Amino acid sequence: MKMLRRLAAIALIPTLASLVALPAAAGQGHAYGLVKQELRAYFNELEEEGLSGSVLVARNGKVLLAEGYGMANYEEGIPNEADTVHAIASMTKAFTAVSILRLQERGLLSLEDTIDRYIPWYPGGDQIKIRHLLSQTSGIFEMTNHPDLWPLFGVFHTPEQLFDYFMYEPLGFEPGTAFEYSNSNFVTAGLIVEYVSGLSYRDFLAVNILGPLGMERTSYDPYEVDFPDKAVGYQSLDPPVIAWYLHPSVPYAAGAVYSTVEDLYKWDQALLSEGLLSEESLEAMYTPGYGDYGYGWFIDEMEVGGKPYRHVWHWGGYVGFHSYFSRLVDEGVTVIVLCNTDPVLGTPDELRPLAEAAAAIVLSRD
Repeated sequence: MKMLRRLAAIALIPTLASLVALPAAAGQGHAYGLVKQELRAYFNELEEEGLSGSVLVARNGKVLLAEGYGMANYEEGIPNEADTVHAIASMTKAFTAVSILRLQERGLLSLEDTIDRYIPWYPGGDQIKIRHLLSQTSGIFEMTNHPDLWPLFGVFHTPEQLFDYFMYEPLGFEPGTAFEYSNSNFVTAGLIVEYVSGLSYRDFLAVNILGPLGMERTSYDPYEVDFPDKAVGYQSLDPPVIAWYLHPSVPYAAGAVYSTVEDLYKWDQALLSEGLLSEESLEAMYTPGYGDYGYGWFIDEMEVGGKPYRHVWHWGGYVGFHSYFSRLVDEGVTVIVLCNTDPVLGTPDELRPLAEAAAAIVLSRD
């Protein structure tokens, strides 16, 4: 635990200025070679501090680093690799947003539809539009704050059963007037995907996203049969203590996808063009609203070396795992970090400095 606090609060930010100050290399190939060396040295040092997980750094379609650090299973001595499967937690939300947008492009729903059209038993559903779900502006109660769910985190739930933890609670505000992050928004969106498509959320992802992109080590796996070799989540590493169990059916379409850094890079590249979505849908997804949130993504600026860059990102964290996905849009820099340890801070501030430092290394050779 002490090690994780050092990673989050001490070891990272001071390196940025010195990294950006490095001179540019004479040739592009030579520059990439130096960047790879510096990235490897940086993350090797973090591994010595206790980093456990997988990392990928790329620029303009070229992977500069794809490595594992620490152990996927400390009890059995199995190391993390670039293809190790981790829980990506709330980074799942982008998959749900893309699923809804694909259904809209097929004319099967509209973001302007109110949710009572698809979930008629939802109280007050005529006030909430689908776009309010994807933009976190519905005012729906956060289901994980319901005390009845707390003792049942390890129990299988159907999507419909999850609604009992939030749909009877009053809205926090008039839909569309404010931002409040709530997993319940994406649980609701996931059920709409199922009802409209006629497929389970798991199967919709497999058929419409994961299969076409060749993401063979990615799945929503409520029955936990796909990846018996996935990373074990740890509460702490000194000594290794396995985190308490969270059944994947509970975070569902808000946070239960498992993936690898290599598969998520395929996802990243697919969302840079019209491979999965039209230009219109991509623009809508990446347009920030309240809370700097688009549809399943945060959109803001990341400052590297004193210069702001347009930044698309998301993070995820629950028991035993936390993750960060960062893209400097105009510079073509992608950083993906998947850790099989508990988040300490419980905020994006824990892993964002790693993404900033990695981006600084990449940009230092321009």
